[in-house]
Amino acid sequence: MKLYIDSSTSYLYLAIPCLNVSFTRSGRNDHSETLVDFLNQFLKEHNVNINDIKEVVIGRGPGSYTGLRIAGTVGKVLAYTKKLTFKSFSSLDLLLASKLEQDGNYIARIIAKKNHSYIKVVKVQEGKIDVVLDDSFVEDNVLEQYQEYQMIEPNDQIFACANLALTLEKMNLVKEESEYEYVPNYLRSGI
Repeated sequence: MKLYIDSSTSYLYLAIPCLNVSFTRSGRNDHSETLVDFLNQFLKEHNVNINDIKEVVIGRGPGSYTGLRIAGTVGKVLAYTKKLTFKSFSSLDLLLASKLEQDGNYIARIIAKKNHSYIKVVKVQEGKIDVVLDDSFVEDNVLEQYQEYQMIEPNDQIFACANLALTLEKMNLVKEESEYEYVPNYLRSGI
């Protein structure tokens, strides 16, 4: 089984794709205090023993600095202690996963601070993803040039999609990592 974890936004996301189950919680800047408890509860509710997990897949960002470190740390510890395969995905791709099976022009956005955002801009046609702008940290005025794109931001509706993790896998948007060398995708260079 594969376990997906993302805590890069105000939402905590957990999923086990083979069971088609997920858990989402809109946080209160408390992922560091709640992730392990919610993970244990999630596994218990779905009758999954931690030893059943063979692969851990984490959101590498961009997003909240602390949020990226939380999922990364939990994922790395699980991978190291349980000898699991360790992989990651772009947290912006997680948002886009709700639309990647529909033709259209999309911009995934995670609001940062000081009039900045993390964005990824794509065009999807017949199952093919054309990346217009890969994961980037931009001033919000850059968004004006993408007005014809559908904006996708973290919200309850996006995370209600049970198949986000399945879509990431299907579209090959997951990459293998080393738990020893893994570095989250912080993107920011100090503003």
